[in-house]
Amino acid sequence: MKRSILSVLAAAAILSGNVLFAAEPAVQFKFKQSKGDSGSYISTVEEDVYINGTLNHHAQIINRITSSVMNVAADKEAFIYATYMTTEDSISNRSGRHLSWGEESTSVFMRKENGILTISDDIYMPTVRNVPVFTEKKVRPGDTWTASGKEVQDVRKAFNMDKALIFPFEANYTYVKDVTENDTKLNVIEVEYEFDYESPEESLQNGCTLRSSKGFSKQTLYWDNKKGLLNHYDEVFQINITDVMGNVYVFTGNARAEITQYKSVNDDATVQELKDSFKEMDLENVSVKKGEKGLTISLDRIQFEPDSNVLLESEKLKIKKIAKILSNFSNDLLITGHCAARGTKKARQQLSEERAESVAAYLEELGVRDEYHIFTQGKGSDEPFASNATEEGRILNRRVEITIMD
Repeated sequence: MKRSILSVLAAAAILSGNVLFAAEPAVQFKFKQSKGDSGSYISTVEEDVYINGTLNHHAQIINRITSSVMNVAADKEAFIYATYMTTEDSISNRSGRHLSWGEESTSVFMRKENGILTISDDIYMPTVRNVPVFTEKKVRPGDTWTASGKEVQDVRKAFNMDKALIFPFEANYTYVKDVTENDTKLNVIEVEYEFDYESPEESLQNGCTLRSSKGFSKQTLYWDNKKGLLNHYDEVFQINITDVMGNVYVFTGNARAEITQYKSVNDDATVQELKDSFKEMDLENVSVKKGEKGLTISLDRIQFEPDSNVLLESEKLKIKKIAKILSNFSNDLLITGHCAARGTKKARQQLSEERAESVAAYLEELGVRDEYHIFTQGKGSDEPFASNATEEGRILNRRVEITIMD
C-alpha cells in the first residue's frame, strides 16, 4: 500500500530546532500561489505489512514529487502540474544501494487558496486530497475546525478492481502552537481522520475481491504562513483491508516529508556555463544537454575494469572535477548507466545498473549528495548513442549520465 504526501507543496528547506513563540494575534492560513512557483520534495514511508495478524514484510517507500504552478486565476486559484516518482524497498542496509528510479506518473489539478483541490477521479495521485484545508476565519493556538477530504487507494491489481478506491472523510484540525526552526516561524497544526469503506454488492458480483477498507491517519503539519506553504510534516497511519475470503491485510507505519529547495537549471545559459567549466577544467569526453527530466551531463567513453562496475582511477579523477560543479546545485541527481550491445539483454541491464550505482556511490563518498538525493537507473543497451556495429560505436555507447533534476 503506497502512501503519498498530503498534496503538492512548493519548495522549502527542512530546518531543525523547537522554540515556543509568545501568544500571537489571530492569523488566517492560506496557500500563496504565484505563476512559476516550483518545488521538489522527498517523502519517506516506513511501513509494516501484516496478513492475518502475522508480519509479512517491512517496506520502505520513497516518493519524489515535483510541482509547478502553471497559472493563477483572478480568484487566486492555481493550476498545478505535478510529477510523481515512487520506488519501494530501494534502500537495503545490507547492500547499501541507492534509490532506484521507479514508477512515474503525472497529475494536473486546481488548488484554491484554502487548499481545496479540483482533480479528476481518473488521476490517482496525490493519494490524500484536501489536506490541509483551512478555515476562512482567523485562528489562534487552541482553535479547531473540520474540513472534508478524500483518500485514494490504488488496489486495482491486488483486488481485481477497474478503478482505484476514492472515498471521503471528515478531517479534524487543531492549531496547536507556533515554533521556530532555525529562525523560521512555523505553525504546528494537528490533523486526524478516519475512513471506513464497504464495497457495494454490484462490485463484488463483478469480481471485486475487496470487501472493506478502514483506517486512520494522524498528521502533524508544520506550516509556513509567511510563504504560504507546508514546510514539512509527520504522519502515523494504519489501513486495514479485508477481502471476500475473510483475509485481513494491515498496513501500518509512519511517514515524513523532506522538502528540497532547488533552482531550475534546464536552460541554455546553464548549458553554456557547464561547457565553460568543462573547458576550464580540461575535461575530455564530457558533454551536456537539456532533457525532459533536467540538465544531463554525459560521461562519454567512461572506463571501468573489463566487464565490471569498478571505476578506473582516471575516471575517478574526472568525476572529482565534475563533483565540484555539481556542488554548486542543490537539485536531486539521477545517475543513468548505458551499455554496448554485447552479451545477453539481462546481463546488459544488470551491468548498466551496477555502473550507475558505482558513480552514485562515488559522488556520495565525495559529499556531493546523501543517499536520499541520488537516484540510479540502468538502460542496458536500449538507448545507444552510436551504432553498435563498430568498436568505436560500442565505446561511445558505454556511458554514464548525470542528470541535475528539475
